[in-house]
Formats: sequence, structure tokens, C-alpha cells
Amino acid sequence: MATGRQLKVYLHPEDRPAVDDYVRRELGGVLLRERSADRASLMTTDSRDGMARLIGLASQAARLEPRYVEPRDEWVMSLQSGPLIEWWFSKLDDDQLYPGRFYYLPHDDEPFTKAATSLFTWVRRYAPAVPAEWGPERLGPAAAEMVRAGKLSLRRNPPGSRA
Repeated sequence: MATGRQLKVYLHPEDRPAVDDYVRRELGGVLLRERSADRASLMTTDSRDGMARLIGLASQAARLEPRYVEPRDEWVMSLQSGPLIEWWFSKLDDDQLYPGRFYYLPHDDEPFTKAATSLFTWVRRYAPAVPAEWGPERLGPAAAEMVRAGKLSLRRNPPGSRA
């Protein structure tokens, strides 16, 4: 099985709308919730709520295969549902910002691979690497400004990690 591709990044909630716009306008993409009470509500327009989104191509959305989980009475979408990019949001806890990430599994689907590569390239430009106490980290513009102003500090590992 192919190894997934990952890009760690610190994005403040104020940085997320730029990602939403890039996904919709430049990639022809859609944002999807990971879970929802009804299948139609998996599609969403932004990243304002929750902890994560999945990113897919609008042209492929009808072919995605969410799974119904009867005991929880909800629809679930995952990387196994089709060619999707997982976007875990950076967690903001008071003045501490934990890293988020973009992750996908390689597919033989050329349009998806092109979109995923394009998104990763754009995120690297949007959130350039800046020095952190443990080495360079990628920060979105709002996160970087708040760190410079002393309003935010970065946490190296996501909550619940062992490292």
C-alpha cells in the first residue's frame, strides 16, 4: 500500500477562510464534513465549525461513498470513501495553538493527484516556514502575526499525542 502524504501547519481560525476560498475557486473543490446525521449535510461551505474537513473535487463528489453507521445513526466520510484530502484543523486552546495537517493517500486518479499537489504547494506558500524554538514550522498569516505579537504560543504536538 502506498504511503500517505502529509503537511503539518499551524492555521489560526482566521486563516481558514483563505483555504476554503482556494479549495473552491482554484481547485474546483468541495469541503465535506467527516460525519453528519444526514447524507446531504456532509457537504458544507466552510471550515468554521468542528475539528476537521475533507476536501474533494466537485466533479467527483457524486462518486464518493459515505458509510452509514446504524448504531450512531449518522453518515461517515473518510479517506476510504474515495479520493479525499483530510484537513485536521489546528487546535486553539486559550493562547496555545497546536498543529493541524493536510493528509491524503495517493490515488491513480490524475485530477485528484493534481489537485492535492496544487493544494500542498499553495499551503506551503500561504503558510511559510518560520523559526520556532524546536525548528521551522509553517504558520498561516494570522497565526504568524499573533505569535509575533505575543498573543499566541505554539505547541509542538497535538493534544493527546505521546511525543
